[in-house]
Amino acid sequence: MPLNESSATALVRITGLAIVCFNEEQRRGEVAIIRDDKHTLSVKLQRPVFQEGGGGDLVVYQDIAAYHNLPKQGVRVEIEASGAGAAEGFEVYKGEGDFDRLDSPDPQDFRWIVHMDSLHGGAARLRPAGRGRHPLTGLYIRGGRFYTHRLDTELFFEKVEKDAAGQVLNREVFGNVGETIGVTLGGEEVVFKISVGGREETHTLRRVEGLPFRIEFKNMDYSPNAVYSDMDDYYGYLASPDGRAFDLDPVSEEEQEAGGGSVNSKDFCHPIATDLDSIEQL
Repeated sequence: MPLNESSATALVRITGLAIVCFNEEQRRGEVAIIRDDKHTLSVKLQRPVFQEGGGGDLVVYQDIAAYHNLPKQGVRVEIEASGAGAAEGFEVYKGEGDFDRLDSPDPQDFRWIVHMDSLHGGAARLRPAGRGRHPLTGLYIRGGRFYTHRLDTELFFEKVEKDAAGQVLNREVFGNVGETIGVTLGGEEVVFKISVGGREETHTLRRVEGLPFRIEFKNMDYSPNAVYSDMDDYYGYLASPDGRAFDLDPVSEEEQEAGGGSVNSKDFCHPIATDLDSIEQL
């Protein structure tokens, strides 16, 4: 089924340092937002409203609620669609046919999101606690369809394989990478619940036909010396049995045409996906 954002009751967008997996038992998508000392988490809920413009009514978005400077521990968010038209559990949007990171035509295909297990040939596993771990904010979404909301087409990536000592073993073309995960939620209403230190707030977003609400999560490193790859952060949680790791080295379109050369002039924080059963395993 084609993806149509305008038909949703609410749209969730997740950008930055985060690990997503799909819990078959609980029938929900789960996102672990890594709360390190570099990345800053913000959450914003917005409603669509009409505003008079020179050429007729315009749709603009106004904040319902915004959360900044959230504590690193004791934060949990639940989002659920309910009523007629709500999806059962979760869905993952994939385009037709085989997926090729170099030239697949559908920019909303979820497979643009980097999949850690696939990088390792399906051999990723949990890394024992104690190395590079930080608190996690859990995001649990039921009744949503997951897809790539934003595909970065300005940067083209190479995959760099390293051994357990950090020595480069191989370098090969990887392709483009999804920058933002999107989730469409239908139904008569979408309920957003956030718990901070045991105190809970709830927002009920009731459907407005053709005008979806927006729920935006950003977990970004805004410092001027931000690194361009988050892969090392993720290897604090997931690793291959033999200690191998992969980095993603960005190449601009101009440098790609000129024959290569990595760049780090653009801030780029990207979420990843994994085949874990639940983020509770992290």
